Amino acid sequence: MGSMGKGQMWINGQSIGRHWPANIAKGKCNDNCNYAGTYSEFKCLSDCGQSSQKWYHVPRSWLQPTNNLLVVFEEWGGDTKWVSMVKRTTA
Repeated sequence: MGSMGKGQMWINGQSIGRHWPANIAKGKCNDNCNYAGTYSEFKCLSDCGQSSQKWYHVPRSWLQPTNNLLVVFEEWGGDTKWVSMVKRTTA
């Protein structure tokens, strides 16, 4: 959901949650990160300019074998071509 603005999502009538890039990392990103030393909120920034949450969990019990309906309500005009669902397995 990193390509979307502000809104909400539902799968088969169940609310997945809100998507809203309220906490976008700002500042100078640094790939060479070291947490040692004095605390600073600007230390070890990553994904600068990106939304703080891109991934959302959909319980498998909410899904049907076929014909699942994903509804995305978008208020700010995001780009849906980058929205996808991925099946993850756990060990």
